[in-house]
Amino acid sequence: MSEECLTKYPILLLHGLGFRDDMPLLSSWGRIPARLEGGGARVSLGGLDAWSPHEENAALLREQVGRLLEQTGAQKVNLIAHSRGGIEARYMISRLGMADRVASLTTVCTPHRGSAAADAVSGLLAFRMGLADALARWAGDRSPDCATSIRELSRPAMKAFNEEVPDAPGVRYLSYGSLMKSAVDDLFFALSHQVVLECEGENDGMVSADSCRWGDFRGIITGGPGQRGISHLDMVDFRQHAVGGVEIPECYASMAAELKALGF
Repeated sequence: MSEECLTKYPILLLHGLGFRDDMPLLSSWGRIPARLEGGGARVSLGGLDAWSPHEENAALLREQVGRLLEQTGAQKVNLIAHSRGGIEARYMISRLGMADRVASLTTVCTPHRGSAAADAVSGLLAFRMGLADALARWAGDRSPDCATSIRELSRPAMKAFNEEVPDAPGVRYLSYGSLMKSAVDDLFFALSHQVVLECEGENDGMVSADSCRWGDFRGIITGGPGQRGISHLDMVDFRQHAVGGVEIPECYASMAAELKALGF
């Protein structure tokens, strides 16, 4: 078996808003875990709620990290987080006393500076989304609050978050993003892509090229010449086939290989 992805510390994958790791008909990571494991990595899933506020999910994540370290005997973990998962990881590391348990945090399409799409939706949430919360609780969320979960990703909310949640010394922060080339690249994000484009510039349908940058920025992933771009959802291998000429699991294998080279 290959050992290209065999990092010193185990890898914990953290999904974003609206996903759960136990969804029966929808994988939150597609072929990515299998590709990492095929490269020798020790991979676990974060088990976060889909619609709980980031403080609640950060507390769940702290428990999951503790269990993983106990099971593996490792001293630290490498966190690889998509979208909002990166915000929850940052909160856990800096505010819940877990900096000494985390070797690295790699964020993928995370709205570190918020998203104009979240701004737009938050403006419509003058009421609590009771039905949505009830559905999320039925699906397994422990403390869902859909309105707050969206509002927390607005640009004003993330500005305050960044002031209150500084990076922790000793943890390596890396980041990646992706870009759609046009609204038709992924019709699911056609409207939100236009909203973010007008307010923030190039984006993946949810997160701008500027907002995804944090720590050691490693680059933007998009389709090749003459190919369509890569959307926010594409970056978790949602379609489970190559998009824009890019095999998404290979992107994560490269991330793990870099962590290995860095000694993590």
